[in-house]
Amino acid sequence: MTTTALKTFRQIYTAVILLTLAVTASCKASAREAVDSIAVCEPEEPLTATDAGSATDSPTRVLTVEETAVATDSIRAGYDSDWQRLSMQGRLIFDALPIRPNVKIYMERGKSVIMSARAPIMGEVARIEINRDSVTMINKYNRTYCSYDAGGILGKSTDFMADVQDILLGQVAFPGRGRISHDLASRSQWIEIPGQGTLIYPGADLQLPGADYGYVMDPDGWQLRSFALLIAGAQTLLETTYLYGDEGWTLGLRATVKDRPMEGEMQLSYPDYSPTPLGFTDAGKKYRKTDLKGLLKF
Repeated sequence: MTTTALKTFRQIYTAVILLTLAVTASCKASAREAVDSIAVCEPEEPLTATDAGSATDSPTRVLTVEETAVATDSIRAGYDSDWQRLSMQGRLIFDALPIRPNVKIYMERGKSVIMSARAPIMGEVARIEINRDSVTMINKYNRTYCSYDAGGILGKSTDFMADVQDILLGQVAFPGRGRISHDLASRSQWIEIPGQGTLIYPGADLQLPGADYGYVMDPDGWQLRSFALLIAGAQTLLETTYLYGDEGWTLGLRATVKDRPMEGEMQLSYPDYSPTPLGFTDAGKKYRKTDLKGLLKF
């Protein structure tokens, strides 16, 4: 492989790995940084309209119980029916990449997520395989892989995995508790922020242990506009954004690591619910096991 091709491969693979770390939230995050980002606060500190206003310098309003119930019905009405398998095709776009590798994502509800990235001439450059037991990342160039316990990242329950899948698909789900319902909505704070949307901030009993998350909704149609997840005491913040079009949608990702942002996006087709599946790789037989640092060596 030429020096130019190797550099390109390195950039693509590093982007895919960082993307995966963001999606699985294995990067830790600072709770205090999120206050400026999505106007949320630590679970122990109740959010008020005044708190939210301080982040925008605009008047805010707390939705009434009746408005929250109507909004919840609108959100649920826009969801796809329960699915068992789906796939999406698209492109991975990062400013630092000279090309845009093709991406295929395959999911089995509550069981697995597989992402494959392919580049022209090079073929498959990276593969991410997630199930209820492990998160495995494979470097096809140096034939190495690393694997982590999924229980500490996603939780091992079927419901928890399905909730994470729903969030990736732009649906409001409360990890470990399912899609939004009237009960879950009533236990969350709904703050209308002019010019930005409506913030849904789950109550302390709905937050993940040591974590903090929230949603920003577009009140015109009640589609998910953005989602933010952080874990207290560390230095990384994950944000996802959602943009919907006629032919497909864009999943934007921003991970701030030690005050240095990494941004990118995946332009994806809408889900195919009768997909050709992707299979898991027997990484232990084909590749050499390493850690994340070793995985990124070339």
